[in-house]
Amino acid sequence: MEIDYEKIGSKEELIALIARLCTEDTSKWESVSIVSFLEAMAAWLEGSGHFYKNLKIDTNSDLPNWQIFADAI
Repeated sequence: MEIDYEKIGSKEELIALIARLCTEDTSKWESVSIVSFLEAMAAWLEGSGHFYKNLKIDTNSDLPNWQIFADAI
């Protein structure tokens, strides 16, 4: 399945995105531990409203959806 990470609309598409990320060369990742990854994800989620506003994307980041989860990853 081809995955467009900017259009994640279902649980299956998110699972496929995560599976694809697991095949990447992790030496190029900024977060090298699960703790640093989770800290970065929490910080991103906290400021995600500004992210969407700056990109003029009409999304309420306070309402959970698959795309926001994909963007956070």
